Amino acid sequence: MAVNAKKLIAATQLTGSAATYYTATNVTARVDNFTLTNTDSSARTVDVHIVAPAGSASAANKIIDAKSIAAHETYTCPEMIGKLIPSGYFIQALASTAAVVTIDANGIEIS
Repeated sequence: MAVNAKKLIAATQLTGSAATYYTATNVTARVDNFTLTNTDSSARTVDVHIVAPAGSASAANKIIDAKSIAAHETYTCPEMIGKLIPSGYFIQALASTAAVVTIDANGIEIS
């Protein structure tokens, strides 16, 4: 068994519809740090999902639900810390407005 520290999601801005930002491929991942930064001048909401293989974002797999992030705030997401992402599962997220909220995550991958 190998355990590797990994940048799970390189800082990138969210879209306005559910998009995949990380997929556990032949590994199980654990989230150690997960942040959302609102770079806009107005509050924005964010949803984050952990989705099973061949699934899609839904209420059943939503981990963060319409979290309001104030203008220029960085939110460290306690809801995601320690979450396991089994092989084939993926993280999807979306913001109420595209290209204004930055997602970033670090963790480990176990193979």
